[in-house]
Amino acid sequence: MPDKRRRRTVAYYRVSTTRQAQTGTEDEEFGDSIATQREACQRYAEQHGLEIVAEYPEPGGSGTAIDRRPKFQQLLERVYHQQDVEVVLVYARSRAFRNAYEAMATREAFRKQGVELLSTQEPSEAGPEGDLVSLILDGVNEYHSRKLGADVSFKMAAKAARGGTPGRAKLGYLNVRKKIDGRNVATIELDTERAPFIKTGFELFATGQYGLRQLRQALTDAGLRNRPTKAHPAGTAVSVSQLEKILRDRYYLGYVVWREKEHRGRHEPLIDPILFDRVQGVLATRSRGTRERVWDHFLKGSLWCHRCGQRLILESAKSHTGRVHFYWRCAGRETGTCDLPRFTHATIETAVENHLTTIAVSPAERTDVEELLSEAIRARQATGKAIRQRLKTELTKLDNLEDQCLDLLGQPGWPTEKLTQRLKDLNLERDKLRQQLDDSDTTDTVAAQQRIHKLLGLLADPRKLHRSLTNDLRKSLLGLFFDRLYLDAEESGAPGVQRAISAGHTVALREFIESRRVEGEPAPENQEPRSPVKGDRGSSRPFLVGLTGLEPATP
Repeated sequence: MPDKRRRRTVAYYRVSTTRQAQTGTEDEEFGDSIATQREACQRYAEQHGLEIVAEYPEPGGSGTAIDRRPKFQQLLERVYHQQDVEVVLVYARSRAFRNAYEAMATREAFRKQGVELLSTQEPSEAGPEGDLVSLILDGVNEYHSRKLGADVSFKMAAKAARGGTPGRAKLGYLNVRKKIDGRNVATIELDTERAPFIKTGFELFATGQYGLRQLRQALTDAGLRNRPTKAHPAGTAVSVSQLEKILRDRYYLGYVVWREKEHRGRHEPLIDPILFDRVQGVLATRSRGTRERVWDHFLKGSLWCHRCGQRLILESAKSHTGRVHFYWRCAGRETGTCDLPRFTHATIETAVENHLTTIAVSPAERTDVEELLSEAIRARQATGKAIRQRLKTELTKLDNLEDQCLDLLGQPGWPTEKLTQRLKDLNLERDKLRQQLDDSDTTDTVAAQQRIHKLLGLLADPRKLHRSLTNDLRKSLLGLFFDRLYLDAEESGAPGVQRAISAGHTVALREFIESRRVEGEPAPENQEPRSPVKGDRGSSRPFLVGLTGLEPATP
């Protein structure tokens, strides 16, 4: 009697995370779990007269939505369009579905194609009874999936609130396990191989001389790689988007963000707040709309056409002798909507310098700003002093509580475990307070005021200051004065600044200073006449509020 025909079958295997797919021996391509599922399906196929003609292993696919699983989508494509299989075999229904509605819809679609869904772990009888059992099993799987997700989310949030790092460590750090008080504890340590590259990346980008692509190339050439995986033992290069996320991530500053809430982390910061702020300033400048190209200039992003309102673009041209020349042209020339001629970058720089002679900041204005900044420093120091005193008081209270717990520890009738846990909590709270005490402000008021006076004095002649600065500091200086400079050709044919839009913070500062004057009080006698700097918010003088780093270059 001939053997019964074996039904054509495709098998589907899945693990939830890529990490699970990287476990096991070298012979197990997708890890222990998928290897176990394969063995069970092959054994089931032999016992039930099935012929597995194709396998679809999903190494790290979402269990809650089948549309986010590429391999399962390929399987469905084969079932619906090729129509060359009779059975879809899974190790357990939970490997294929964690959503009861999707399970029901897929099972019905299979049935219309004459395809049977079988599981090695659950009964798969046909008929109303089998459909009822399948519906119950799929509902239970969805409940467990949601319950597990809620539980994991709660524990992750609690861990972040305590300063821990939920999930995998960021690049530059490592997940490690340490033995503390006889217990294995998961914690975070610096990755001595990659952490120096991350810090160097922040330092280089803060100079303003590197774009994201240039920085990525420099770090890659120096040896920065992502952590190795089974698929990439040497590690992959860091992408541009990944690098930008790193530069914006406050985790490297010592904070943990979870569900839009920020907590002080227990991990060691890689960079200090000053460096982080400088990097964010450079990123903010780059987000104005300027694209990173081979050629860079401190005026990129600041120059606009007075005729049509479009941006001026820096471009290079090569003469017949091979010499490279640089020009600024209006973006409207590409579409034929503007006839502004091209200008050499030297004539543009001269026009900007000439405009700086019209905006000298008077002694009275510098005095106003100096008083405001000095007042802010004094207020900050007073607040810092009060905070430090309060933190010291809280530390004293914790020391007293610790002494009380130590006196009770070991005495009959007192719960040793609870007292021990209480001591650990006290130590953790004390560490947090000490960290806050270290971070509290201890500004030297006199030194800060002297520095402010010196820097503000440089504004007596902005043109001279501009010439003495390096290109990256010139960009910062102009960014503090202006948001946009609109240029047009003058009668001589040379470019000239026709209109300037002040930086928003300078307008706000002027309004604040004016609001502090007593109504009807005359301006100081040494107040110089204001030069009009018209902008979107009316006429205003520009003021400098972010002075750090604007030191003239040493000749």
